[in-house]
Amino acid sequence: MKKYALSLLVLTLVLVVASLSLLWFAPASFQTILALLPLYFAVITGLIHYGVVRSFYKDPRTFVKNFLGLTVGSLFLHLCFLFIWSLTHIPSAKIFIIGFCICYVAYLVFETLALLLVVRRARRDNPGPSQQ
Repeated sequence: MKKYALSLLVLTLVLVVASLSLLWFAPASFQTILALLPLYFAVITGLIHYGVVRSFYKDPRTFVKNFLGLTVGSLFLHLCFLFIWSLTHIPSAKIFIIGFCICYVAYLVFETLALLLVVRRARRDNPGPSQQ
């Protein structure tokens, strides 16, 4: 879990620095909220990872159900957040949606790869009866 937290921190810092550098060179219409957007995704991704990994070690048979449920739930949360922000900040909605989608894809790929590594490590450490 420490390695995951460190990797999540590095990804978040890279995206925050990229967002802040865009603030330096971007026009005045660029919003500072885009620099804080990776922090939102880091918190949500960390909580989802913790919940899914905890449920995997508790009962591996429900892993797929829990993973899909949390993924769909977080997608719904992200879409609600995106919809509300876009309605309240119409002039800058296009820039925000592009930044939001970039962060979403980056954190989705990161989370999927991290969970894949956890499952592979658990299966390697505890092979089933057909693998022995």
